Amino acid sequence: MELETLVEIGIEIRNEISSFIGGNKDYGEMVTQRPKDITRKMDMAAEKALDSALLERGLSARVISEEIGDRIVGDKPEFMLVFDPIDGSTNATCGIPFFCTSIAYTEKTDIATFDDITMAVICDIQGNVYHAKKSKGAFLNGKRISGSKQGTRPKPVVSVYSYGVPHVPPGLIELEKKIIVRALGSIALDMCFVADGTLDGIMDTRKLVSGYDIMASALILDEAGGILTDISGKKISGNVQVTGISLIGTKQKELHDIIVSKLNA
Repeated sequence: MELETLVEIGIEIRNEISSFIGGNKDYGEMVTQRPKDITRKMDMAAEKALDSALLERGLSARVISEEIGDRIVGDKPEFMLVFDPIDGSTNATCGIPFFCTSIAYTEKTDIATFDDITMAVICDIQGNVYHAKKSKGAFLNGKRISGSKQGTRPKPVVSVYSYGVPHVPPGLIELEKKIIVRALGSIALDMCFVADGTLDGIMDTRKLVSGYDIMASALILDEAGGILTDISGKKISGNVQVTGISLIGTKQKELHDIIVSKLNA
């Protein structure tokens, strides 16, 4: 598959999500509930949109997705897609326009890891498209991401996810005195904001992130020159179906080192 085709598919899915939300008052209604997540009607509409986009192009893929799990689309898979139909679904149900669809691509169809992802596309509901190809850079709306956005910041602005779990790293409270805290509600999109310089960093200490949440955004951040590790500072790796991830992502090594130090004090 060419990157242009993956981008087209991502845009088609994003447009279907927008249309489904606009045309169905019950778009946020729960279909199934799992211990750590909920599948809503809009999620299933996005899953169906992916299947249709592939089949209409005569493509067959193994799809690892948040909602349906592991499935084959078509007759004989030529590649694998790691798919999060709507990252930030709570925002979507509340009418907060900060959510996206996320697709990561690898030629492998059996066992694949973070390092095997070669293309990534993230389309947000406001019409922005992030994409990356391994060793070719990261792009926002067709323009290469480079440097940082302008603006005076008294402290680093970091998206922090630490709520809803019984254990919070003891150094987190001390760290929050040195940063400006945000939690925007979409891990994948937050990570893209780090890639393009809108945010200085992101961290999630909850051990609740799965591969499909960040597989695409991890490549985008990496290709934009960023750093992504677990909270101990080790590179995040493992199978695309990995779960229980905590993470730190930045573009500045100094900030990354400070966060690692504080969280492991």
